[in-house]
Amino acid sequence: MNKELSPTERFLSLFTTLRAGEGFPALLLAAQAFAIMFSLYLLKVIRDTLILSQGDAELKAYATAIQAGLLIFIVPIFARLYFYLSPRSGKHLILCCVLQFFLFSLLLFAVLYWQGVSIAVVFYIWQGLFAVMSLAVFWAFAADLFNPRSGQRLFPLIAAAGALGALLGAASAAPLNTLSGHVGVLCAAALLLLVPLTLSGRMEEAIPTGSLAGSHEAPVSPGSLAEGFSIVLRSRYLSAIAALVVLLNLINTNGEFVVASLLTDELARQGLDSTQSPERAQRITGFYATYQSITALLGLLIQLFLVSRVFDRFGIRGALLVLPIVTLLGYGLLSLLPLLMLALIVLIAENSISYSLTATTRHALFLPVSREQKYIGKQTIETLFFRLGDMISGGLVYVASSLLGFSTLVFMLGNLVLSVILLGFAIAIGRYHYRIILKKMNNLPPVLASPISDLRIDSGRLTEFVFNTETFGDPDEGDALRYTAYLNDSEPLPPWIEFDGLQRKFSFNPGSNDGGRIQLRVVARDFQGLSTESRFDVHVAPVNGRITD
Repeated sequence: MNKELSPTERFLSLFTTLRAGEGFPALLLAAQAFAIMFSLYLLKVIRDTLILSQGDAELKAYATAIQAGLLIFIVPIFARLYFYLSPRSGKHLILCCVLQFFLFSLLLFAVLYWQGVSIAVVFYIWQGLFAVMSLAVFWAFAADLFNPRSGQRLFPLIAAAGALGALLGAASAAPLNTLSGHVGVLCAAALLLLVPLTLSGRMEEAIPTGSLAGSHEAPVSPGSLAEGFSIVLRSRYLSAIAALVVLLNLINTNGEFVVASLLTDELARQGLDSTQSPERAQRITGFYATYQSITALLGLLIQLFLVSRVFDRFGIRGALLVLPIVTLLGYGLLSLLPLLMLALIVLIAENSISYSLTATTRHALFLPVSREQKYIGKQTIETLFFRLGDMISGGLVYVASSLLGFSTLVFMLGNLVLSVILLGFAIAIGRYHYRIILKKMNNLPPVLASPISDLRIDSGRLTEFVFNTETFGDPDEGDALRYTAYLNDSEPLPPWIEFDGLQRKFSFNPGSNDGGRIQLRVVARDFQGLSTESRFDVHVAPVNGRITD
């Protein structure tokens, strides 16, 4: 296999660390994530339009509750599907089966709506199921393809493609709906699902051997109808992840309520307390449009430029702690200064991190677990427990605000307490994950296989030198090396020496006064931060041809 990075891989390395050969499969999976998220966000515009045109917000709340109720029955059906398809060849079969169901459902909805049949309530429920189930099974498929070290490096890139798809899907929905109507949007969303259906079957053969997950274990026979719940509850690790998901929902719902309450209070102070006021409606719409736009843009930037770097520098354990620390500091400050602008900043920070870093970290948590836990456990957590969190959150807000009359400050303090609990679960999950990784994979430093030889160059001339791919090696399967160069005493390179770590290339262009000997260090560092190095001398012949020390 070619060990040189392709031009495409060098470009993708701006966002994460890649091994040679990983660029093509990463792009294939990124295209699938982009298409699924684009499809989901296209459908959101007509989902809300349909439900609110045939009912009110109360009907929307009832439909959300029905989604959670249906998942109690859908999760066992999915578990049966997994046990049926798992022994068959091809890891993509489960994803394809689920997406085929949703694709044909979309086409059926398009035909029914075209014929004038009312689909609002059923479609709203269906779209909610599509959103949680398709993403859960896609990320289970991704975790099933890559070993833990490769997945940890590549998941930020794949998630960034999904974030871009969500952003473009949301931006395209209204113009497409104006141009082709609801039927056109439904058909476009269905066509987008052909992308993962077409590409997913090529993934296993495209992934290089050192990055591919091992062959999956033979599935056990299906258990009871509560198999999804038992898989989660039997594992302390999965149970902790489920609790994390519920806590994240609780904190977010409380935060949304705090912002909404402070906003209505601020409008009332400005004399806009009438719900019939057009100016009030305009101000609220503008406020939330700004909030959603900033959150989406900031989330995309975090996904593109920070997630892989947080994974690289702090690992999964460190990434888990970011959101709890942000919410702890944010709601602590907000409890002291309950201002609308501060609440908005806290919520934007919370949601942009949750949609990017925390979401990617949650997906990566399933890389080292069994295949059964990847598919059934993740599906149970990301669907049923996620919706359960929605219901608990909504119920607590209703009881605390409407029945008990708690003030906004109580919700801020409540989120402060919940953030402490969330931080505790994040620390525990990080420890569990680290122990699982150590059991399944080694964590050895890179090795220096062939030291770099000394060089002799001439001053006044450009000289390029590329050291061999075999110079350094990494015994850890799926890991990738990054290279940096320094002077012997760890100081930066002088201006006449440039080093390209992606191509392992030095460019020497010494001036007439740069003759003599200089010692360089090349450091090879893996994704876990372990390193080794090679030192070598560069002898620069001055214009007169003599080398001096």
